[in-house]
Amino acid sequence: MHFKPLIFIFISVITLCSCGGTYHAYYDTLKIALKEPQDASMTLEEVSQSSIDLMSVTRSERPTAIMALAYLEKGQHKWVSGDDIMFVLEKGRLVRTIGLDNDLIHTVNTKEDPLKDASHLFKDRQWQFALDWENDEYSYPVTSTFGQPMSEPLTILTKSIDSIRVTETLRFEAPSEYIQTTPEWQNYYWYDKTTGTLIKSKQTLSPLSEPIEMTYLSRIARLD
Repeated sequence: MHFKPLIFIFISVITLCSCGGTYHAYYDTLKIALKEPQDASMTLEEVSQSSIDLMSVTRSERPTAIMALAYLEKGQHKWVSGDDIMFVLEKGRLVRTIGLDNDLIHTVNTKEDPLKDASHLFKDRQWQFALDWENDEYSYPVTSTFGQPMSEPLTILTKSIDSIRVTETLRFEAPSEYIQTTPEWQNYYWYDKTTGTLIKSKQTLSPLSEPIEMTYLSRIARLD
């Protein structure tokens, strides 16, 4: 792997707008992401000492990468990696991607997303939205339904965590003129039982997409 233009721009912006310590923290994080084809990993101590938020990301069978939180803008968390990929998330939902083979460029109706109110853990909540894709594919309709939350113990960064796993079932409501495929799939979200903090998710953006597993390392490091 190698640096691409987005990363050069990103580092240049950090150099101009951030203090030296922050710049080096970002640069070191990007170097970790360049370890592929081996999995990138960090210890609890390394994560705790980082001045920026970090998460690990695994896309299907690809090696695990580390992403850094670059921006917080208008309720969106924007994460970057060393291989020229950006993920944009709203309350844990992946709503836009930059740098994938077929990017998700817009998610419609995010203001009604049940993920924005985790207080009831989404039981029997339903949501309708649409997806716009890079390859001239627009307004793909999707219906989302959240099922019964379940307890699930996790061990991440050597920490034992009592978590609640929430399963979201999504159905692709494509009209007949669209390419037909398996119409239904699942996303998964894990919340710390004590604090309600989202600590991990596994999301698939469409029936033809590969799953993306995201683990919020810095949030986990901050748990008591």
